[in-house]
Amino acid sequence: MLDFFRNYNEQLEILIEGDNPYAAQLLRHADVDLIRNQLQRDERITAYASGRSVGVGRTVWVVTSQSLLVVQTGKRPGVRKFALSSIERVDAEKGRYGHALSAQLAGARLGLYGVAHGFAVLTLRALARPASTDATRTIGQTTLGEEAQAHAQHAFADLALRAQPLLAQSDLEARQLLQQTADRARSEGQQRAPEAA
Repeated sequence: MLDFFRNYNEQLEILIEGDNPYAAQLLRHADVDLIRNQLQRDERITAYASGRSVGVGRTVWVVTSQSLLVVQTGKRPGVRKFALSSIERVDAEKGRYGHALSAQLAGARLGLYGVAHGFAVLTLRALARPASTDATRTIGQTTLGEEAQAHAQHAFADLALRAQPLLAQSDLEARQLLQQTADRARSEGQQRAPEAA
């Protein structure tokens, strides 16, 4: 019953605001714990998007170097893992309550709505690389503002540091990891030339 009221309040707030106020927040500790247990030793986090899935509630998509993790955080928390090579098509569009992401996989279709703009663009770029679709011509080509780019990359680095703590054993290493994340985003096409400044 408590879960219903929590989800109902979040949905009501999304309807009133016309946007998902929770989509740009850092992930909760419980979400990070679910993600950590699904990562392979050599798997690194490249992007994530938080929003809602129809009939499921709050959902997080985490893109790693090898897979797409779909983390459901409702009454029955769980993670579904899909290989990046199984993604046939990805798409994103501006919706009524934020951005919506969709992915077509062999035998499955995934959807996420109420995603923050910067997170949607960078997650689409990370997913579109293996799928080699035309989706990046639309929202993926959108130039992000400096603040949106920095906020999303900070959130990605925060998740990577919390989910894979052995990567950061000191503040210096954490700053180096943030710089590596930014460099990797540029080299992998997640950051466009005007955004690099």
